[in-house]
Amino acid sequence: MGPDELVRISHVARRHYLEGRTKIEIAEELGLSRFKIARMLEDALEQGLVKITIEAPDSLDLDLSMQLRARFGLTRALAVITPGTTPELIQDRLGRAAADLLSEIVTDGDVLGLTAGRTLTAMAGHLRTLATCEVVQLAGVAAPTPENGVEVIRQVSRISGGRSRAIFAPLLVETAATASALRREPGIMETFRRFDSVTKAVVAVGSWSPPDSQLYDNAGRAGALDELLAAGVKAEICATLIDENGAVVGSVAERSLAVSTEQLRHIPEVIAVAGGPSKTGAVIAALRSGIVDSLVTDAALARRLLESPV
Repeated sequence: MGPDELVRISHVARRHYLEGRTKIEIAEELGLSRFKIARMLEDALEQGLVKITIEAPDSLDLDLSMQLRARFGLTRALAVITPGTTPELIQDRLGRAAADLLSEIVTDGDVLGLTAGRTLTAMAGHLRTLATCEVVQLAGVAAPTPENGVEVIRQVSRISGGRSRAIFAPLLVETAATASALRREPGIMETFRRFDSVTKAVVAVGSWSPPDSQLYDNAGRAGALDELLAAGVKAEICATLIDENGAVVGSVAERSLAVSTEQLRHIPEVIAVAGGPSKTGAVIAALRSGIVDSLVTDAALARRLLESPV
């Protein structure tokens, strides 16, 4: 390439890449065809005059994220890179990614549904900004721990400044009559009425094999565990129980205080946040159920998901 051509191609490249001019604008300015300008830009790349780099965040595996999205037909997918494999570290990194995602996609007027769990507690802790929205607890309290749904709701609504709707009652009780009576409590009734208005939901995915689920423990205390294991429960979202094929099985709806399966399916976007080796089978089951629209997971689990049959 001679010096004159070098000057001309460099000028075109500068106008396009640095100054944001279109090929048509540059063509009109120089009295050339847009096809000639396109060729000059290609030459600039081929000759090394222009070098394009994409600075991907070190917290996300972009290729895995796109593969997950395409493979499972997801609205969004984030494969989060974690520097270690301890459950606490994975939960923290997934929580941070989920918090960043919520800050990006929640808009004023959304009704945000949330469940509980360690990862969602981490999400609430990392959340710094959120559009003003109503925040609704989707399931009752599974355990008297800092990871309960009421605490998650409290933290997120404080950041948002919107109204919160909590469920001050257990997730699972021993009898349908007890659950029915609790649903008639004014505060709980009002929260349940808001389920149909939820526009975005962030949910944990509980695993039943191996056990990594607060509902699993609740089912044992309520005397329902053997029945549900016999039904082939592999995962749960709120009080919706799912087998390995994604079918909803072993209903505990009559004894639970939670959003129903049909209400979950009608939420425009359900974002599952789950990771770690123990959650592999559960996340696969959740994806097969059709309830989950978007997924935040760790990169190692993302690879295992991509290796699994759809």
